[in-house]
Amino acid sequence: MIPKSINIAPSVRNALKDKKPVVALESTVLTHGLPYPENFSIFQTLENLLISQKVTPATIIVLDGIAYIGLEENMQMKLKQMLKNKENFSKLGMRDLPLAIAKEISGGTTVSATMLLAHLAGIKVFATGGIGGVHRNWESSLDISSDLIALSRIPVIVISAGCKAILDIPATLEVLETLAIPILGWKTNSFPLFYTSKSVYPIEKIDNLDIFVSFWKNHLALKGKGILIANPIPEEYSLPLDKLDSIINESIEQAQIKGIKGKELTPFLLDFLAQATKGESIKANLALLKNNVQLAAELAKALINKGS
Repeated sequence: MIPKSINIAPSVRNALKDKKPVVALESTVLTHGLPYPENFSIFQTLENLLISQKVTPATIIVLDGIAYIGLEENMQMKLKQMLKNKENFSKLGMRDLPLAIAKEISGGTTVSATMLLAHLAGIKVFATGGIGGVHRNWESSLDISSDLIALSRIPVIVISAGCKAILDIPATLEVLETLAIPILGWKTNSFPLFYTSKSVYPIEKIDNLDIFVSFWKNHLALKGKGILIANPIPEEYSLPLDKLDSIINESIEQAQIKGIKGKELTPFLLDFLAQATKGESIKANLALLKNNVQLAAELAKALINKGS
């Protein structure tokens, strides 16, 4: 039973009822990723990309304590005004949702919260930028994203450009393995690092929609939960890892000096990267978002066409 605090847009509800493809989108890229009007522009771009592929978009966000799954025109205008006025949005993981609803808070949903709400609505496919993971220096901070826990508990297909290079990549991959979360590289056998298309970390390659659908059916039959489809950023937007690594190390050092940690750490590091790369990381971010949404549309349609 869907709680009253969750509002499923008629377009999403009808698409699910009629067994048409739906793709969930998170909202922290709107509320914490980019300034206005760029944030609202990318929201429209991603939604329109899905619509052009005959897939229903389901952007997920919490406004005044109501979790919206899909935004009709009136709610889009409300969101636009809130972003324009620079109203305060919280960053909401799955653990934060109950209190946000109780206190009528507005917030952008992270991967974990988006997965949970998408699953409650019956949406199987979710496109994001990059998942959270194990942060560098986790040995002293235990800073590990709840995205990994969500993947281990919630049966949703997550399409991302791997995870951000600001993380401890080997530790993140170890935790994903420990939690029995499958990682499949779309047309690649190398785990992508968000801004960078290739890495030294091998993963299983998949490049066939029929195999993907068969895999998903087998995964569910064997009581599996979430899966990660790692989709590399288009090569023309890929940034060199050696250059990024030196900037990331500097940004982490600055964060430690300023005492920035927890939920505020990732936005700080990404903003530092944007300034250090003179906006190249922002261009890469937008390119990989569109690339992931395109693939999500293909996978969602394949599931419908194959009756999964």
